[in-house]
Amino acid sequence: MNIIKKLYIILFLFVFSALIAQTVKCNFCKKNIDAEYLVVDGNPYHNDHFKCANCNKPIGGNYYSKDGRYFDNKCYEKLFLPKCAVCSTPINGKYLVDSYGVKVHKYHENKLNYCDNCNRIISEKTTRGGVKYSDGRNICKLCYNKKLNSYEEYTRSLDVVINRLNNYGLRFNKSKIKLKIVDLNKLQQISKNRYSKSIRGFTFTSIEVVGSKKIFQHTVYILSRIPSKYAESTIAHELMHIWISENLEHKLSSQLEEGSCNYISYTYLKSDYSSDAKDIIKQLYNNPDKIYGGGYRKVYEKFRGRDFNLFLNYLRKNTSI
Repeated sequence: MNIIKKLYIILFLFVFSALIAQTVKCNFCKKNIDAEYLVVDGNPYHNDHFKCANCNKPIGGNYYSKDGRYFDNKCYEKLFLPKCAVCSTPINGKYLVDSYGVKVHKYHENKLNYCDNCNRIISEKTTRGGVKYSDGRNICKLCYNKKLNSYEEYTRSLDVVINRLNNYGLRFNKSKIKLKIVDLNKLQQISKNRYSKSIRGFTFTSIEVVGSKKIFQHTVYILSRIPSKYAESTIAHELMHIWISENLEHKLSSQLEEGSCNYISYTYLKSDYSSDAKDIIKQLYNNPDKIYGGGYRKVYEKFRGRDFNLFLNYLRKNTSI
């Protein structure tokens, strides 16, 4: 019994001596540590050897870990945090972001304008600033520099859209269509939509009945000084209203009619790979409005990739979707 106890004491002293003899090596320099040291994620470091992977200076306060490397607060913000489009400083906290991925500090919110055409946050860095039209619209310089300036330019856009839609079996008599270019105030007044800045077009149709024949006259109002692709998309939308009024005997629900008109804008733009065309298609799909956006998404999901005549035949036979 006494022998066993003595052996146990000897064994304990041997293990304890071995533990004392173990050395701690710095994870940075791989040398022994003989004084106080830091332990980060289970790894020991000399106090001045826990360094930022970017500036190589010792990290003395908060630190960040990314992909197995460590960074001090200043370098991490500089390298990895998004930069504010307004003040160019790192964003560490709440921020705003538009559909193009432009990010700004939330505290800039009261100073910001969004482009009433493309919905970008207007800033010097991302849009080279913007301009304010006399009708109240805020337009980024990207859109302003591509705007249509004359009635002749809008007329050429109308011709382009009519010709392309003709390939889908949509026929239009240009002599029955009067094009008017108006500012936002006039467009809101005519459409009786006095608050929306997103409205770009409106069509007024008059019908004269002569015997058993209907004679149609259409006035298409298009918002002034918008880029050509936005004008073409709007014209395509309004032309579909004209096709519906001339070819259907029944009235469509607002959601089906506006959704179908937006679907024609998409159909017109889908083979156009310009950045504006892609942006407009994104706007069509992401529109939160139940009539315009909701209707478009329903029509799009039902007829995308299918024969175009199936879509037209659906309109001839149905009133809602």
